[in-house]
Amino acid sequence: MSLSSAIAAAAAQATKPKIFTRVGIVVSAGLQPKMVKVRVPSPVWNSHLRKYLHWHKDHLAHDETSACLAGDVVRIQPYLRHSKHKKHVVYEIISPFGTGERKAIETPEERETRWKEKRDAKLERREVKRKEKEEKIMAGKKRKKAVEEGEEVVKEVL
Repeated sequence: MSLSSAIAAAAAQATKPKIFTRVGIVVSAGLQPKMVKVRVPSPVWNSHLRKYLHWHKDHLAHDETSACLAGDVVRIQPYLRHSKHKKHVVYEIISPFGTGERKAIETPEERETRWKEKRDAKLERREVKRKEKEEKIMAGKKRKKAVEEGEEVVKEVL
């Protein structure tokens, strides 16, 4: 491997954002639509006792297809904030609990396209609202100009 290709590979690696995933167990699923509570264990070293203590943190994760059940071992990753406390998304089901038919987990590509479609629809609604506001302002200016010139003004219903 030449030096230039090593530098190019390192640069490509540096530009990619590191995505930190966490593995945990689903402790609550189905109580709220498209949301699961995942308990992520993390051992904590206690220097006084000189041993690891079991500690955990619960994360609320978005599950678009509601495929997870309580007891599943899943991998979650941080994603766009869905609500005040829901900041993660279910990336994959590592070990399903029980048997039965499961829905497929949403892939990252599907997630991105869904987000882009939602964003485009929002921008389109914003543009329509802006145009309506401009039209209202222009109608008001025309009315004001007509009043100044002494013409009779007919109110338009907007």
